[in-house]
Amino acid sequence: MNAGPVIPLHVNFSHEDKAAKGLRSLREQAAPQEPVYFTAREMALSTPRLLLAGERGAGKTVLARGLAQETGALLVEAGDADAFAAWLERMPKARAYIVDGLDRLGEDGPRLVADFLSRLSDEAVLLLGDVETVRRWPLPAGFQMHALRPLSVEDRQAGLGGKATGAALSVPAGNPALFAIAQDVDTGVDSAERLIDAWAGADAQRVRDGFEAVARGTSRNRAVDDLLAAKHLSSLPADDVARLYLEAADRWTPAVRSLLRRAPDMAEGLGRRMLDAGGDAARRGVLLVAAALDDASPLRQAVADALLATIEEGRLAPFDRDAAARILSRRGDPRDLEALCEVPGGAFTMGSDTNPNSRPVHRVEVSAFRIGRYPVTNALYRRFVEATGRRWISPEATVPERANAPAADLTWRDATAFCAWLTGRWRQEGRIGKDEIVRLPSEPEWERAARGDQPDGGQAIVYPWGGGWDAQAANSEESGFNGPCAVGIFPAGRSPYGCDDMAGQVWEWTTTLWGDDMATPHFAYPYRDDGREDPEAGPSIRRVLRGGCFSSGRQKACCTYRGSLEPDGFWRGNGFRVAVAKMGPR
Repeated sequence: MNAGPVIPLHVNFSHEDKAAKGLRSLREQAAPQEPVYFTAREMALSTPRLLLAGERGAGKTVLARGLAQETGALLVEAGDADAFAAWLERMPKARAYIVDGLDRLGEDGPRLVADFLSRLSDEAVLLLGDVETVRRWPLPAGFQMHALRPLSVEDRQAGLGGKATGAALSVPAGNPALFAIAQDVDTGVDSAERLIDAWAGADAQRVRDGFEAVARGTSRNRAVDDLLAAKHLSSLPADDVARLYLEAADRWTPAVRSLLRRAPDMAEGLGRRMLDAGGDAARRGVLLVAAALDDASPLRQAVADALLATIEEGRLAPFDRDAAARILSRRGDPRDLEALCEVPGGAFTMGSDTNPNSRPVHRVEVSAFRIGRYPVTNALYRRFVEATGRRWISPEATVPERANAPAADLTWRDATAFCAWLTGRWRQEGRIGKDEIVRLPSEPEWERAARGDQPDGGQAIVYPWGGGWDAQAANSEESGFNGPCAVGIFPAGRSPYGCDDMAGQVWEWTTTLWGDDMATPHFAYPYRDDGREDPEAGPSIRRVLRGGCFSSGRQKACCTYRGSLEPDGFWRGNGFRVAVAKMGPR
């Protein structure tokens, strides 16, 4: 096997993402720029507490060893849970630690990592693990999580001196481990399964050895062995495959996923067994089956019901729920994604002492209104675009599995134009009365919908769900998505009035003015009738954005933090939700 050249790895976090944390100005109709992603080395050297997740064969171990040699950090290869626990008992002091192979710790992983971190003070820590496993763990406090990206075609060409051909340029060869074997395959391939077939040929022993390595947990190249194991699994009955998977789901997930790509006719048999089994492993098995199940399958409705329950009941990890929502999106999400929540009128506490721009805490009164349960989705905004011809440059605009994700890359003017269009549509449908309009919420309306009657928390940040921070309740920096996910997959984060995704996900436009200085609002608190609701304010006057987004930390992904952007600004982290109210003064 060719070891292959060393090519820099990149993460799913771009320079634009970093800049947009400050919500920089982006001019209307600006040409979209190709994202420039940080290298994994750059992120590791600039982020004191970092979790890097990657698929099997993504190059995590090579990266860890290179960084340890470069920086002098203590490299720990986790091994199994017992070995890591024993190492903890004699843990040496170091100024920085790199822990590779977290996924090998199994179910004890989160506890052992927490034990390890509790023994540290301010040392730098880099954790690495298989994305299939570690993305289901709660992210340790103070950590950022990023995922390793596949090798680009350009990087592969450069790594081989411009001589890459055949399988080395294929999509599956974006995985570094598969890139290494692809250099031995002259023909083009269109899947990882075809690549492993071309590489292994008729060598039945090599296939069997891969299967045994996965079964025993002794694989030295898991990306390759998973594919070999899948080839072997295709010769077994569905009952045997289901038994192996349910006994050790983390170990067998990549192989079963590959099996279902190789032999989709096995989806029916496996699906029945997963639906009958119950438990979290079986729920994840349903996810695997759902991606391969034929649209005409008699199991389709039962599988769709199981996926919906996973989302609505908050089962599994957020990444799993997003995967379930993506499948439902492709087949028609059964949820009412245009649903509205009733917000009663009255006085409530607005503001917070946790940020200067949110002070002073004061009382504000609002009239009763309704507000979108979810941010406006790609599917709904696309209908507006198709009806009006309005320009929209979002790369996710027409992606079927992202139809139920928030519409983003939208200016304030886009959002207000949409509201005017939706007013007419909803009146025709009888969804709103003739004396009602759809518009953006004002800043007090947005906060009222998010926090309800929660009082000032003092130095405690106020979140929609009440109580302290919960990384399982929001798509924030701590969740590791690094982008919008499907709406409504964080039921634990629902606001008192039933609104989803009001912390994190995407920054949401309001009607309220901020001023022309990004750092300090001209329209400071307390909120009052002083012209801050003027819809005709000029293009240099920024509008208030609320809620934070996927790259916002817990300080911003909350009920009270005030962001802002010029009305012609847009990026992939800002969207909006609608409000419905009686026409006339607010």
